[in-house]
Amino acid sequence: MMRICKPLAIAALLTLSATGRAAEIDPRMVFDAMRQEMQRSMSELHLGDLPRPYHMEYLLQVRRSVNMHAVLGTIENIDTGVSARLTVRVRVGGPVFDNTNFFDVSLGFFGSSDDEEGFRNRRVPFELNPDVLRRELWLATDACYKQAVEIYAKKQSALKNRTRKDTTEDFGLMPGRSVADLQPAARVDLAMLSSMATDLSAIFRAFPQIHGSRVGIEVIPEETFYVSSEGMELHKNEWTTGLEVIATTQAPDGMPLAQTYAAYGMTPSDLPPRDVLAREVTRVAELLTRQTTAPTIEAYSGPVIFEGQAAGVLLGQHFAPNLVAQRQPLSEGGFSTNERTMAFQNKIGARVLPEFLSVTALPTKTAFDGRVAAGSYRVDDEGIDAQTVKLVEKGYLKTLLSSRVPTKRIKGSNGHQRGGGAMFGVLDLSNADKKKGLSPADMKKRLLKLVRDRDLPYGMIVRTAMDQNLLFTGVIRQLGNELPVGQGEGKLGLLEVVRLYPDGREELIRGVEAAGISTSIFKDILAVSTNTAVHNFLAPAVIPSFITGGSSYLISTIHTPSLLLEDVEIRPLEGDMPKPPTLASPMGE
Repeated sequence: MMRICKPLAIAALLTLSATGRAAEIDPRMVFDAMRQEMQRSMSELHLGDLPRPYHMEYLLQVRRSVNMHAVLGTIENIDTGVSARLTVRVRVGGPVFDNTNFFDVSLGFFGSSDDEEGFRNRRVPFELNPDVLRRELWLATDACYKQAVEIYAKKQSALKNRTRKDTTEDFGLMPGRSVADLQPAARVDLAMLSSMATDLSAIFRAFPQIHGSRVGIEVIPEETFYVSSEGMELHKNEWTTGLEVIATTQAPDGMPLAQTYAAYGMTPSDLPPRDVLAREVTRVAELLTRQTTAPTIEAYSGPVIFEGQAAGVLLGQHFAPNLVAQRQPLSEGGFSTNERTMAFQNKIGARVLPEFLSVTALPTKTAFDGRVAAGSYRVDDEGIDAQTVKLVEKGYLKTLLSSRVPTKRIKGSNGHQRGGGAMFGVLDLSNADKKKGLSPADMKKRLLKLVRDRDLPYGMIVRTAMDQNLLFTGVIRQLGNELPVGQGEGKLGLLEVVRLYPDGREELIRGVEAAGISTSIFKDILAVSTNTAVHNFLAPAVIPSFITGGSSYLISTIHTPSLLLEDVEIRPLEGDMPKPPTLASPMGE
């Protein structure tokens, strides 16, 4: 789940409930202190004959959060906490060539004498006053500057014996401005949230075949203060609320099984009504129980429908990350950092989808037909207004989402700097050809026609797939590393899959993964549904956090119809299985 903050007294939450503020901090004091220290550093900071800073950024984020978990109708933990973190970025040299866009393997993996924790996400007192804040800024700036000049020298040295083919500038300067994006106050009702968590978790008491279950709720209001040496100033607050359900068990043959459910929004009021959540949790429990006796399959290659949540996960993990403009950092020894999601960097103008499909970034859109888009935002982390961007038009890639870091094809920002680097917020996959839009029933008919044409015994429908965040923060916590879930290049773990037979009968199966997934399979989408799903999820940062020093996961949204793909490989998960418990669960008594 989202990061658990340091526990504090419950009384701290009551202040949040009454005010809706992320922290009781005087913005004028914060900005005055940041301006003063930045002016001092820009004019006086130097180290002998080494280059002085030409650009600096200060980012202060104050978070007050609520985190709770419940198991079988009882509260496991309730944590509330307030934290303030400071990030400083210093550029030396000049916009054409500076210390950035260079990955130092030794610093990236082993740290340095100027530990990056000293200026990246540096924990500072949340009860700030001008003296305390200026002292923290001074220490963080000093550490950042020393590392900046060290990396600048290494970058110069690494290029002495190379011929550069890409001479794109390292940064683009722009005039500063003052921006405020303050959301209305929201209320957090601790009693209501704890009651919801216990009631939902109690549903699993009626399912003794399920070995482990957990319901988590987290509410995170965050206030951001940003100042740059150009005169850019940003003050904004954002809310993220998440409810996550994890259930795990084993089949009689020992195969570990898992099911998940998640709902995200900005404030707690964005979550579905309690009766809807109860139905979803019950469905998860019933599905997992049925899977314990469901059959496994041999390898399958053929047409597959990805419905609802599964379509969102497929796009979110294997297509959307490639829509972000990225720059492969220079490095010593040719070390590669993140080529997996760079498939579209040189494909602007090429076809990446069928000609009836388009993709648009709609970062300011807050809902689709009343369904909340949790990834919505109005101003990015560099103070740039979030822009609507037509990324794919009738199948052809037009541009990429970008920050202020220039790339070979994208020179300027379109307002998508989030969490340290360029990142998608809200994406909309739309259909321009009504003939390609089918009802759910017609999607099945089209699938079965393909099955007959290929002389296959059945087709496949994927209804839910494994979310990466839930896998690493929830499922693996309960099952350890024993879950044989699809991971790695071109793979996707599948949770709910049915075989669709020619007579219309559906059969639930278990223990499968999709394999061989690449961006090329999306060009072979044959049809989409007329109904759509809004998939909110915590997406892994496209540009790795060890490069940016920013967030590892960011709340994002994909609005998509169901997808009929011409050919997908689905294969069983193999390997040794742990033995199931010797005794039956006492819950059965």
